[in-house]
Amino acid sequence: MSNITMMKFMFTKSIPTRPILKWMLMTALLTGCSSASLVYNNADWLVRGKIDDYFSLSGPQKQQLKSNINSILQWHRQQELVKYSDLLNQFTQQYANGLNSEELDLFFDKVTSARIRLVEASIPAASQFLSTVSIKQINYYDQVLLKKRVKRAKELDNSSNEYAEENFTRFIENMEDWFGDFDKSQIKKMRIISDARPDNRQYWFDQNKLRHKKFIELLRSHPSKAIIEQYLYDRFVALKRTDAQEQDMTRQVRLYWMSAFLSIDKIILTKQREHLIDRLTNYSTDFLTLSKQSSKPIKNRVQR
Repeated sequence: MSNITMMKFMFTKSIPTRPILKWMLMTALLTGCSSASLVYNNADWLVRGKIDDYFSLSGPQKQQLKSNINSILQWHRQQELVKYSDLLNQFTQQYANGLNSEELDLFFDKVTSARIRLVEASIPAASQFLSTVSIKQINYYDQVLLKKRVKRAKELDNSSNEYAEENFTRFIENMEDWFGDFDKSQIKKMRIISDARPDNRQYWFDQNKLRHKKFIELLRSHPSKAIIEQYLYDRFVALKRTDAQEQDMTRQVRLYWMSAFLSIDKIILTKQREHLIDRLTNYSTDFLTLSKQSSKPIKNRVQR
């Protein structure tokens, strides 16, 4: 299923822990109905698979990660899913009564806080793992990032019109997933909303390249677990390594999505509003149900 596009600004990539943690949070926030239990109950395997894609894990690393990830997921299931359920309930009630910019801004803040809580809870496990990676694994990770950058660089070569077209295609697919189908008149208005999104791709490409370089240098310096833990905390929780320009760029995207959501709210029909409310209400119920279940994996799955 599609991501909640209006939340995407909070999950920009940098070092490998970020896309992995992003994936975990997306799983918890965005996966609905029967697939929620399937994915959530097998999250340790899926997350280890993501990490393995970056580092080509050894057997002992896989076992240690399995234990650590299961502990994080148990905490997340018991402590966080109820908060997600409550947050969605509150949001749907406000949305049904007419959501304003202040309420939407507060909702975004709460989702950001959820991300930071998950990141902070995951830092000890991430630090423990990263302190064990070998030079061979660091080089492997470096090559994976290089391949991703080459692919991304080619995408940046697309013209502004091509980017706008691709962006709109993703945008309308995501929005129709949540609101239902739009008519031709609505689609024209949605195109205007989509095209207003700031194009900061080159900035984030350059930033990520610089961060990857610095992080590779850190790993090759054979840092202790404590040094890695402090680095991750400063970067992703305290945000000490976020400069003024990055803060401004992030704020621009946030303001865009707030404006986009409020603009969409003005053009949707009652049935489309109800469609979104029903979807979010179902997810809220799913999260509450998951929070009461044990963290037992599905049997007979393929081992990685």
